[in-house]
Amino acid sequence: MKEIEQLIRPITTDIPIRYHHLNAGPDKPVLIFFHGYADSAQAFLRRAYPGLDSRYEILAINGLFPVPQKKDNVWKQAFAWYFADFSTNSVLIHPNISANAVVHLIENLGLTSRVKLLLAFSQGGFFLPHILPYLKNVKHMISIAAAYASPEYQTNLNVPLDAIHGTEDDIVTFESGKTSFESLKKHNPHGIFKSFEGLRHTMNDESRAWLKDRIDHILK
Repeated sequence: MKEIEQLIRPITTDIPIRYHHLNAGPDKPVLIFFHGYADSAQAFLRRAYPGLDSRYEILAINGLFPVPQKKDNVWKQAFAWYFADFSTNSVLIHPNISANAVVHLIENLGLTSRVKLLLAFSQGGFFLPHILPYLKNVKHMISIAAAYASPEYQTNLNVPLDAIHGTEDDIVTFESGKTSFESLKKHNPHGIFKSFEGLRHTMNDESRAWLKDRIDHILK
């Protein structure tokens, strides 16, 4: 079959964005959660911050692009922020598309000027430097089970970034997370890399407790 030309035309479409908005209240700092690939906002909240501390407004957003997952013959909702082929180092759907949607959501919720702490897991951590330039009053970022070698981290990182990583992570290796985080030292002199022995590509009680204490310390 001969090559068939693919045509591209910009159009305006309404793609819904799904999210959880909890503990709303004037002047509260906002925790914004960005989940991983084929993950969901609710699953990330349950994994990382199940206490849902009422001192903080919580915005947990599902990625713009659905990627439903089948487990035990049951389909579950899951989402992604962008699509990339790491074997060829190519981007198939750029993160900026999701970043624009997130910014519009934050504006619509009246949270533009509110103090923000961004929390991300796996692909969400790769997404952070793409959303950061468009947000105001971001005080800190905490990324879990991600890596930080993208050029966007070198150019866009203007707030402190902490990282949490398990030594037995089998998706994003501990070595890649630690090495890439250390490469940001010039841009991120006060960032903390916190490792958890034996932890895989998830969180446990120990890492959840550390995260909670760290959030409280940052926002005290």
